[in-house]
This record gives sequence, C-alpha cells and structure tokens, in this order.
Amino acid sequence: MPIAYWLAVLTGLSYGAQGVYSKYLAGRFPSQVLAWATFTFAVPLLAAYLGLQGFPEVHWQAFLPAIGASAAINLMAWNLFFKALAMAPIYLTLPFTAVTPMFMIPVAWLLLGELPGWLGGLGIGLIILGAYGLHADSASFLQPFRNLFQNRGSRLMLGVALLWSVSATVEKVAVVNSSPAFYALAIHLSLSLGYYPQMRRLGWRVSAVPSKQKVQLFLLGVLSGVLALVQFSALQYLLASYVIAFKRSGIVFAVLFGWLFLGEKKPAKNLFLSVLMVLGAVFIMLD
Repeated sequence: MPIAYWLAVLTGLSYGAQGVYSKYLAGRFPSQVLAWATFTFAVPLLAAYLGLQGFPEVHWQAFLPAIGASAAINLMAWNLFFKALAMAPIYLTLPFTAVTPMFMIPVAWLLLGELPGWLGGLGIGLIILGAYGLHADSASFLQPFRNLFQNRGSRLMLGVALLWSVSATVEKVAVVNSSPAFYALAIHLSLSLGYYPQMRRLGWRVSAVPSKQKVQLFLLGVLSGVLALVQFSALQYLLASYVIAFKRSGIVFAVLFGWLFLGEKKPAKNLFLSVLMVLGAVFIMLD
C-alpha cells in the first residue's frame, strides 16, 4: 500500500486513540487543563515538522484574522469536547463529531446557494439514522430524539460539531495563506496560550501536580501532535476530503477501543451505528 494511504490510516487510528485516551482522562482533570495539555505538549513535534518542511511565505493580512477566528472558536469547542467526554460514554459522544459536514450544508446554501446532491442527501440520512440508533432504548419512535437532547454529553458534542463546521472555513483560509505545517504549529501555540489563563484561574500549575499526572498530560499532547503530523503529511499526497474521511473513521476505532479498554457496552450495535454516521459524513464530503 502506498505511503499516502498508510498515513491516512494512521490519521484514523491516531484520532481514535486520542478520543479514547481523552475519555480516560476526562473524569480525572478539568476540561481546560486537558485542552491546554493537548495543544502545549504537541508544540515541539510540530515545530520540528515545520523545520523539516521549511518556513512558508505567509500572507499575514489574510492569515492573522483567519487564525484569530479559528482560535476563538476552538477555545470554546475543545472545552466542550472534554466536558462532553466526561459526561457520557464514547459511543454517545465522539460519533457526533461526524455531524460537522451536515452542519456545513446550510452555511453553503445561505452563502453560496449550494445544496447537496443525492449522495449528500444519503449521507444526511445515514447520520440521522446512526444518531437515532445510538439513543434508541425503547419501542417508542420519538424516545431516541428525546434521549439525544436530554443526554448532555451528546448535546455538547453536537455543539462541538457545529463550532467545527464554522471553524473549517477560516482554517482553510489560514492554510491557503501559509502552509499546513505552519498553521498546525500556529494554532497549537495560540490555543496553548489561550487556555493557560483559564487553567491558572482554576489554581492549576503543572509543576505542582504528581509525576504520574504530568506523564498522562504529556502523552495526551504527544497524541495530538502525532495526529497533526500524520494528517498534514497525508494531505501532501491525497485530497483533503479523502484524508478527512480516513480521520472520521477514527470514530469507529474509538468506539472499539472504548469497548476493549473502558468496558463500554453493546459493541456490535454501537460499532455498526458509528460506521453509518462516518459513512454519512464521507458521502456528504464526497458529494
């Protein structure tokens, strides 16, 4: 298999590993601390990656507003991401990040007058079917919809998907006006600095926590850095829609890992429905 596809597969595996490890830590640390560690400890890897790729020509007039908007959105999104994982199992949270492409459809319709074709329509149907099935626990037709909006973890992750659908546009502007490697380092630095005051307001200083917790936080950042490295490396060889499709497949890995390592229930059902949601997201992206 060509290296491009190995990188894409590693992107999915890394996303799944990051998701399940984040879930493992979510009940042990405040969400702001986890978000800070995710971005801070990834910086050395991404700085080395930029050094290998070379410093690009940056169009600062377009880049700075775009990364500023991306950082502001992601400061909210990643805080909600870790809060959601702390409140509900992986299978009721992470699969809902696959809703991001569906949220982008009304934006494209309002701004560009674009509507999805039959493939995108099928994708929307699969996402809705998967979300419905994950919350189905009775014979009542409407109960899964009630469960979806009553489960705070699922609701918060839907909020994350909505925020990411907005940030996707400005992220593209930032990348086009710099390079993937430069943007990756810049956004990680921005979010590290953005979360630091929040962490300190909670009375958290990493130097004061036990060594075991320091290692746990460090590993979270390393996972984030590895994910960014393989994702942006894959983008050099494959279309962005293909790479993101492989990344979304990491949702399925996370649900599987959640069953294997965290004891989450009904693996066959949850894996099948997660696959439906991932396929739905892929169909919308490829439409």
